[in-house]
Amino acid sequence: MMEPHDPASSGLDPAAQSVDELARAVLREGYRSFVVDRLEVTEEQAVTVRARLRRSPGDDVLEIAGEGVGLVDAFFDGVRKAWAEKFPSLKTIRIADFAVGSGFDGTRGRRPDALAVARLKVENSHGVTFTFECKTPSVTRSCIRVALDAVTFFVNAERAYVQLQLALKDATERRRSDLVTRYRDQMAVLVQATSYSEVIERLRDGAGE
Repeated sequence: MMEPHDPASSGLDPAAQSVDELARAVLREGYRSFVVDRLEVTEEQAVTVRARLRRSPGDDVLEIAGEGVGLVDAFFDGVRKAWAEKFPSLKTIRIADFAVGSGFDGTRGRRPDALAVARLKVENSHGVTFTFECKTPSVTRSCIRVALDAVTFFVNAERAYVQLQLALKDATERRRSDLVTRYRDQMAVLVQATSYSEVIERLRDGAGE
């Protein structure tokens, strides 16, 4: 099992960081994170990944299967397919670039115990690219973790947006102009992540989470 990584080993670019911090503030204990319980990788003409994810903390289990030109592409494909119906904003993102290499220390040069650094760039529906990075002792673990972190980022951003949309509706009905302004400002931050057009349609139809 891949244990939860040290948060210090992962990184987000400033734009993603602002969205993630707001999502954490809105969702609080409802913010979701996951660990990989099982991972199977098959490489022939394409890479096939089968994995079991577990919510941390919690016992919710998700089985995924994906295929791609590489490990990250296959894992990203599997997680996105598993969640895209529940979290439609995932349909609006794609991998823009991926790289993996050894960690470096700018003052001492290459370290003999350098970590494997996986860097993933994901492009959203607005053409904006977010960068995710993960450092662990294992190339495979870094690759899987950075892909999972990226998808989880968009899942939490969407869930926070839905929560704020519902809160905005309530505040509007209660004529709380102070809260209306606050929620709209927060939603303006979250929409930087990607398009929520399908999410909004679902809320209008009463099919929100």
